[in-house]
Amino acid sequence: MKLSKIGLSLVTGAALLAASAQPAFAGEQKTKPILGIPKSALDDFGGAAGVHAWVESLFYYIMLDNRISHIFREFGNVERQIALNTQLEQMVLGGAVEYQGASMSAAHADLGITMTQFNAVVEAAYNACERNNVPYKTCNHLIAALAPFTRVIVTR
Repeated sequence: MKLSKIGLSLVTGAALLAASAQPAFAGEQKTKPILGIPKSALDDFGGAAGVHAWVESLFYYIMLDNRISHIFREFGNVERQIALNTQLEQMVLGGAVEYQGASMSAAHADLGITMTQFNAVVEAAYNACERNNVPYKTCNHLIAALAPFTRVIVTR
């Protein structure tokens, strides 16, 4: 499961920000999105179902990319990562979920991720936005919010 966490390159670190911003609540209530993400972002993603579809698309594109797919095939549990990323994305965007995955630093500590691999995941995220008709501006908000975590993800 170690390397499957590269998919969290886009979203895991946001859990730290989101968790410190406001706890998630059960039910249909929303939390506040992390700093810099508009309140409409979850709706722009299509709600919880849209976030799940986006995450599935993200992993579809990750698995097509020779720069990173081998990592997931060797070490990954893609179904688990889809579930964790769905939780995390919903929380980052202001949804009412509790993320149950590892921190950014713990998830990537032993992976030796390169900037090329990190960028491949970012490309997959944009492709997933396009595939799911998520507005480009909304996709940019998400990626900009996660950019500060590059330094704990890229270790090689």
